[in-house]
Amino acid sequence: MRRVLLMTASFGSGHNQAAYAVMEALKEKDAEVEVVDYVGLLNPALRSFAKFSLIQGVKRAPGLYGLFYKSMSRIDPDSALQRYVNHIGIERIQEYIAYYRPDCIASTFPTPMGVVGELRRAGKIDIPNLAIVTDYTAHRQWYHDFADHYFVATDEVKRDLVSYGIPEDAVDVVGIPLRRKFREENVQRLLAHRSELIRSIGFQEDIPIILLMGGGSGILADPGVWESFIPESGMQYLIICGHNRRLERRFSAIQSERVRVFGYTNEIEKFMAMADLIVTKPGGLTLTESIAMRLPLLIYRPIPGQEEANARFAEQAGVAVCVKSPAEAQAFLLSVREDPSILSRMREACSAMPSCGAAERIAQKIMLYATKKLPCRSVSPEWPPELLPT
Repeated sequence: MRRVLLMTASFGSGHNQAAYAVMEALKEKDAEVEVVDYVGLLNPALRSFAKFSLIQGVKRAPGLYGLFYKSMSRIDPDSALQRYVNHIGIERIQEYIAYYRPDCIASTFPTPMGVVGELRRAGKIDIPNLAIVTDYTAHRQWYHDFADHYFVATDEVKRDLVSYGIPEDAVDVVGIPLRRKFREENVQRLLAHRSELIRSIGFQEDIPIILLMGGGSGILADPGVWESFIPESGMQYLIICGHNRRLERRFSAIQSERVRVFGYTNEIEKFMAMADLIVTKPGGLTLTESIAMRLPLLIYRPIPGQEEANARFAEQAGVAVCVKSPAEAQAFLLSVREDPSILSRMREACSAMPSCGAAERIAQKIMLYATKKLPCRSVSPEWPPELLPT
């Protein structure tokens, strides 16, 4: 049985969900799989602090986050600073690799991919190093000359990587990997039971259902502007507050026969199946899951960086509308209430998007590397002969 190590990072849930989607597909191929949080591996306490700091930074100073994102993308791959970034936690990761002894490593976050690349460069390991990009853009941090293969969402992302110096044949356009529950056959099954799901929560099918998501950093960050609008809007609302208990308690005050409030859920696909529109931040996974569910998106205030790129992709595809304020969001909601054809056109655009089976295609290629049917792309001149791939 081949062992695969999937490395991720808990900055938002998207990187983790992509890793678990690939894990599901690999296990169907009888692989042994371990998903490891890179930040948690270095220091479990650091994981919570880093996640909190990122959320607060995005919430309170999105412009500064955008500047940081762009500045990191301008770092020269051969610079001392980039080498430093690629060595963060390198000893701990080398120890874990020696313990787990994987046949292949794939990362859904760029930093562990770079660290594994440096171990390859130094001749410390001879394990294939693959990258799974989970947004509709590719940050320059994804570049490493000791990454063997890349899996990306679109041709545009592939062009970005090629422009950084990645060989064209080392990049597969497969889409973004989704969990089994979002596979086409399961989506069709859920949508076939949509009426039953709607009735189960006491909603009516002939009144638009709006799914609001975002915890404390998205559309729900300003609850005061929604508490009066929602009950008077004439629509039905599913409000997902995630782990934000304070927000859940506040919105529970307006819960009614047309408003349902929930905390964290691991059955988001059922809520998506019921909804006519999702109002959310444009994470790569959320966007892709919504498209798979034929669910139009209202994207709220994307932050500079990958969210802006994701929002731009969705708008150009006709599956989303982007707004920058609660007032704009509310105006759009009222417009779709008056003109249902707006959402009909967006749903058609979702249906026109290809169902790519990204997780399965990625798993297939990973197994080719794990079984040595595909060779490592980069060979370091520093490698001793006994470590060179055959």
